[in-house]
Amino acid sequence: MFNLLNVENKVELELSVENYQFPDSPKDDWCFVKTVVKQGDDTFEVIDPALETTELLSMLEWFRCLAGRKLPRYARLSFTEPCLEFEFLACRGDSVRIAINLSHEMKPNFDLKQFGLPPSEWKVVFELEKNDFDKVIPGIEAAIMRCPVRDQS
Repeated sequence: MFNLLNVENKVELELSVENYQFPDSPKDDWCFVKTVVKQGDDTFEVIDPALETTELLSMLEWFRCLAGRKLPRYARLSFTEPCLEFEFLACRGDSVRIAINLSHEMKPNFDLKQFGLPPSEWKVVFELEKNDFDKVIPGIEAAIMRCPVRDQS
């Protein structure tokens, strides 16, 4: 889906949709999400059924709003599984600041070092410019094409 560097260029986060959790089940809409976090010499990687396909649509709309400098419906975008959350923080000039919260199965097994503060939760701050949105939005669209919403009837 996308790859981002935090505001200090010290934390790299990659999120990608790998496949449906149960590809042969026409009623299953859960997607395996691969998360890779790198900071210095530390790397964390996990694949977890973290998002439903309908949540990918919500994520796409949320990023489209921010790219268009419009406030999304919710400042904080959370999902059924609480391991991933997006949060709008600020808009300044041509950039948008967001935080991505990683917890539970997606929480890296090393401490976050950010802004010279002691480690706490895994809430990574990103400053997104137009070129970032130009990568994030097509990445989410590609994930939706790979794992479209299945028939819910």
